[in-house]
Amino acid sequence: MYAGGTQRLVTLPPAPDSARQARRFVGDVLTAAGVDADRRDTAVLLTSELVTNGIVHALTELQLIVEATSSWVRVEVIDGNPNLPQRRDFDDEAMTGRGLEMLELLADELGMQPLADEGKRVWFRIGAAPAEHEAAPVPAPAASVTTVVLRNLPVALYCAWQQHASAILREAFIAALDDRTEGVPDDLAMANDAMSALSGGTSEAFALREGGVHNADLTLSLPPSSVPHFPVMRDVLRRCSAMSLVGQLLVPPALPEIQAVRNWVAGEVMRQATGLPPMAYVEDPDDHFVLDEIAPATLDAVRNAKVGMMAADRSNRIVAVSRAAADLVGWDPDELEGHRIVSLIPPRLRDAHVAGFTQYLLDGTSSHFDRWLEMPALHRDGSEIPMRLLIGRAQDDSAGEFFVATIERA
Repeated sequence: MYAGGTQRLVTLPPAPDSARQARRFVGDVLTAAGVDADRRDTAVLLTSELVTNGIVHALTELQLIVEATSSWVRVEVIDGNPNLPQRRDFDDEAMTGRGLEMLELLADELGMQPLADEGKRVWFRIGAAPAEHEAAPVPAPAASVTTVVLRNLPVALYCAWQQHASAILREAFIAALDDRTEGVPDDLAMANDAMSALSGGTSEAFALREGGVHNADLTLSLPPSSVPHFPVMRDVLRRCSAMSLVGQLLVPPALPEIQAVRNWVAGEVMRQATGLPPMAYVEDPDDHFVLDEIAPATLDAVRNAKVGMMAADRSNRIVAVSRAAADLVGWDPDELEGHRIVSLIPPRLRDAHVAGFTQYLLDGTSSHFDRWLEMPALHRDGSEIPMRLLIGRAQDDSAGEFFVATIERA
């Protein structure tokens, strides 16, 4: 701690109202200390981020400590979860994963440290540091870890899964808090803990993706206490996707390839924790993704088109195809319907397609609509065909958004 400043402490429960209480508490302390409005507003914003992260990820009681003079502000949050915050290198349009970046940009100092008695402290300072700095913290004893090696990790799919899981778990968490007065269900708390434990390997995975790496071996160091939570995380995320399908969550359900990565990661953590050797990832989509049926008249318009046309739903499943389009790729229209779009994409391009489509489902942004694209398609005989396609979006009263592509040979 610093000397010479006003110091106040408050203890908060892991509940949604705690963020509001924290903002008011910090604002009152800084006003009384004579802190200027700009510095006070920034400190309140960053406090809200730290406390919200504690509510969502730590799921323990929080201690909020505020120190201030008219020239500097220091805010610290202590919780009972040892997993340190990790910067998430999500896509530019992502709706989550910005908190640590915001803290780094707006604070003059940002620090975090695991505590010897379980838990951590995270702090920031705004303004010039006082002459007497805090004493160097006593290093926490080295924590034991469970090492997990993810062999042949599909980098793009893993990154897409991390981003989707972060968004859907956050929404499920908020919905659960809104519906309950006694706290978060234990299984949702465990799922959040497992995802937080994974975040240490996320930055490396995103760096691999930016470097154009398609598959790689990734080594993760996990707190042993988080390992039993991985099968719970798998089941909670599966349930969240089911809730999305019936409109209980706004974040869309995970695509089958994303579900497959989720199941594999959870399985590998549990297998290797028992001493079994790593098993490499093998594509095996969990393909029980079912959406409402699109109106027959809409599908018939595609099927009866004289040009190459194909329609797909939000699960990337082909729901209608014209004779001309089916002939281009060597299929009968009736056989092709029901397959997923990835069956027509060369294997080397499939992960990028699924990752990009997951990003579109999360934020609605894509540069691939309403303009002609050139890319290869996979013929039924295994050969690749150069194609041109124009992808558009459409709406159906019962099924919602779906996609229609005009296709021709390049």
